Amino acid sequence: MTEVSLGHALLNRLAEWRDSPSPAAALLVDFSGIEHGDDPRFALTLDHYLESWLGASRREVHRLPGPRLLILAGPDDAALLDGGAHALAGVLRNHGFGVMRYAVYDMATQADRLVAEVVPPALFDRLRAVAAAQRVPTAALAQVLEVERVLHGADVESLLREQALWSFADRAEPRRVLTELVVALDELEGRFDLPLRRDDWLRHEVAARLDRGLLRHIARDRRQTRQPYSFDLHTATVLDGGFAALAHAIPAEFRRHLTAELACWEVGLSPPRFAAAAQRLGDLGFTVAVDHVPLAALPTLDLGTAEVAYVKALWAPGAGAADLLAAGLERFGAGRLVLWRCDDA
Repeated sequence: MTEVSLGHALLNRLAEWRDSPSPAAALLVDFSGIEHGDDPRFALTLDHYLESWLGASRREVHRLPGPRLLILAGPDDAALLDGGAHALAGVLRNHGFGVMRYAVYDMATQADRLVAEVVPPALFDRLRAVAAAQRVPTAALAQVLEVERVLHGADVESLLREQALWSFADRAEPRRVLTELVVALDELEGRFDLPLRRDDWLRHEVAARLDRGLLRHIARDRRQTRQPYSFDLHTATVLDGGFAALAHAIPAEFRRHLTAELACWEVGLSPPRFAAAAQRLGDLGFTVAVDHVPLAALPTLDLGTAEVAYVKALWAPGAGAADLLAAGLERFGAGRLVLWRCDDA
């Protein structure tokens, strides 16, 4: 997914489409008529929902001022884009969020119209000169929207739990390495009546909504301690334009005691985005780790250019587990491999 705000790359692409139309489908969505339409977290949820309608199809997503989204896909995906946008508009309308406007374009014949909608023709050349999974059930989207409304700016402290990460390098005396801050799924499920344990997409989206609240909690309530903490973050949160301000609210000397754990599945979804998120976290002074790595993935996990302090693998006892663990130790070393939910290794 590409997220830009009418930068040089997008303006060049628009010029290419205008001058040399080619087969493609485009969906232009305008969120200005809906509640919280200008909130990047809200737009991110809707962005994920629209992308989900395309499944494994290749696509690009550009976040535009307005607030608007431009989604580009193959010429055969026009009906999926239209169907996804129609369903989303209905959910928003039925839940009182307002009216979402959208239009689908055939880029082979309507490129000029799309470009004119994105950038007024009189400004186009001047701007160019200065610029440098599986469909999501509608019910799940409606639940995320309701959670987003309730959690907007909410205090997440009551949802947080602490669990220790131990080192057994010295078997005679295990050592507590750091404390992980985790969101209590059972508390979330009970408070909002959500099937988080049965719906991976819903669980991810709700957790992503809590990222900013967690960072605000750390900045406000944990800044006086020098105890090392780890916590989950999502690449979309890290790469969002507002992330630097959230990070800078945490004193720099405290940030170096914090480890942000990025989920392993995000590596497979987009290695460049994962690497970019890891780089940004490192630049801001955070330590970076990889979370929720299946034991079977340890021998082949490719992190690309991302530099991480440790890899946290989910222990799964059984046939072949010892060999997979040995392969993980050889690949990452004993100092960078953490076992999660492990009682007997």
